[in-house]
This record gives sequence, structure tokens and C-alpha cells, in this order.
Amino acid sequence: MRVLPSRRILAGLAFVLAGTTSSLAADAQAFADRLKAVMADQKVTLSFAGATSEGDDVLLRSATVRGAAPGEDAVSLGDLRFEDVSGSTADGWRVARVAPGDIDRTDGPTRTRVSGIVVEGLQIEGTNATTPSVSPLFLDRIAVASASVERDGQGLASLQGVETRMAAGAEGGYSGTFGVQSFTVDTQPADGGRGSAVMADLGYRQFTGNVLGSASWNPQSGALTLDPLQVVVNDAGTLDFSYTLTGYTPSFIQSLSQISQQMQANGGQNDASGMAVIGLISQLYLQSAELAFTDASLTNRLLDYYAKQNNQTREQMVSGLVGSLPLALAYIQNPEFQAQVTGAVKDFLENPQSLRISIAPPAPVPATQILGAAMGAPQTLPQVLNLSVRSGN
Repeated sequence: MRVLPSRRILAGLAFVLAGTTSSLAADAQAFADRLKAVMADQKVTLSFAGATSEGDDVLLRSATVRGAAPGEDAVSLGDLRFEDVSGSTADGWRVARVAPGDIDRTDGPTRTRVSGIVVEGLQIEGTNATTPSVSPLFLDRIAVASASVERDGQGLASLQGVETRMAAGAEGGYSGTFGVQSFTVDTQPADGGRGSAVMADLGYRQFTGNVLGSASWNPQSGALTLDPLQVVVNDAGTLDFSYTLTGYTPSFIQSLSQISQQMQANGGQNDASGMAVIGLISQLYLQSAELAFTDASLTNRLLDYYAKQNNQTREQMVSGLVGSLPLALAYIQNPEFQAQVTGAVKDFLENPQSLRISIAPPAPVPATQILGAAMGAPQTLPQVLNLSVRSGN
């Protein structure tokens, strides 16, 4: 890859021979300024002491980033080397690879460490871009070898093998995968209260597991799909979530950004902006969604624990839970759906395997229709959404 067109390199050769790199430095500064501007649009402040070119690489010295939260401290990234940079501010920039240094930060009693950060195939949208995109920053891959948080020397949570991959999809869209090879969450912090004691009694002094997911976006149809997000917690269960929305088009993204800026400028007090948001929501359609839980001992542990706490047998606990469902679901005013939910929950509690909630309408349903039904006629929602709840494999 290249930083400058060949004719500019040749034109700048005289300056190089004269002992100056001013033409290269100018391009490094242009790249750095564009990156800073794009990150500012994402509510992240990038600062650096200087930008210089070294061959096809751009070096930002003493770089820091800061989020938009009030009082948030800047995170030092050291010297950032962007490898094999090419492009221009007008047409966009591309970076083959950047690997920030490890982060080791302490805020009071809390210490955060992140190591092995790598970004590959970074693309920065140019100022000449005419089609709205999901984000002005795009990357082929980002990976983090490990991350951990501890308080007073005790580990609270850690992640290993975090990775996201993106690729150009159909009709100018994107598709990608993301995952965490393993995570650990300690449920017994030094200042833990009643919740920590309950987790210990349940046999969960820590949670371990992994996360996998895939998603895609088609700008022509506006189809935004998560299929699926899967969170596995060892010796507890697996949660799967998937959905498909349509209407999330480039024009929708652009309009949403404009309204968001207007609401920020007016402190969220603009009634016209609120109506515009409702108008935008009407462009979104829910095509399908599913939430499923596959048990791996969590349900049995909970039933046994709370039955003991209430001086009940497990059967009495299940009977009481199932018996309370009709009252809890009465507001829906849909006896058929109430019976379906009660039957599925009863079957699951008596023989915990899996519980699945599915939305599969024959045709995509406008978001405003869903909101209207929920507020004005909740008894129609199961039919509007073709909503089902079922238990078993």
C-alpha cells in the first residue's frame, strides 16, 4: 500500500535530498487531523503531541483518548504507529495495521489492564463520501489478547481472546463475527453483600464462559440482523438472542444523526424533534426475533435454593410459581396466550431443558404498530407478532 501517488513522491524527492520531510509530514498531519475529527464525531477525543511520516507509516507521538463522560480521565496510548497508510482526507484513508501498547491504568482502588491490542484494515471515511454509513470508521479486524479489572488487588473480571471481524457484504453492506474465547466474573468481591452470599450458596463463586455472535447489514433493504448472539455460562446455561429489523437504511441513519444533534443542541426539550423521532421509528419493521435459554443446572439450583429458603419442597415451589402466572399475565387479556405461557413455564420448571420465546410474523411489523398495540391493546400483541413461548428441546 502507499501513502502518496508516485508523482508526488517524485516531486518530493528534491525536498528529501535537501534534508527535509515536509511533504510527508504534511500528509501525516492530514491523516491525523482526519482521524481526530472522525473520532470526535463518535464522542471520543484523540490528542497527540505530533504526527510524522516514516516511509509508509504514520507515527502519532504521545497519543491519548478520552470519552465524553464528564470528568473522565484520558487514557494514554503512548506512540501509535499506523502501518502502511494510504489515501487522502477527501477520498478516505486506509491503514493496514496499528497495535497500541498495553494499557495499565489505576483509578483509586480499581486497576484495569488491557494487552495485545491489534487493529487491522482500518478505513476512515473521506469528506467526499456521499452515502451515509453505519460508521465513518470501519475495520477488518480488532483483537484484544486479554483484559482484566481488579479492586484492592482482587480480580473482579477478565476476558481472553476478544476478536471482531468485519467484511464487505452484499450491496455495499457489512457482515461480521465477534466473540470472547473465555470470560471470568468473580461473584465474591471483598465488599460483597447478600448477593455474594447467595451466589456462594448456589455454587457460583465465579462465572466462566464464552461469547459468540454474528451480524450483518444490507443498506438497500435496511435489514439489520443479529444471528445469533450466544452467551455460554459454564454449569449455568446458554442464552441465545437473534433478530432481524428492516428499514435501517443509510437515509434513516443520516436522519437519526441529524435529529440527535438537534436534540443535543436543545437539551432534549424540542417537541418537534420528538415527533421526528416517532416518524423515524415508523420506518423500522420487526421481521423476526427469538430469545432462548438452554439450562445447564442453573434452574435446578435456583429452585432448590429458594424452596429451602421458604421451607418448601421443590414441588411446592414450582406449584406456587406456576400458580402466580395467570395473575401476572392478566393485563394481557388474552386467555389463549396466557395458557400457552403457563404451560411452557410449568413444563420447563418441572423438567428444565430449554425455554424459547419467538416472534415470527407472516410479514414485517412496523415498530409503531407494536408500540401502539402494547399501549392500547396488549391482548392483540401475540397475534400481531405471532408470538410463541415453548419449552423443551
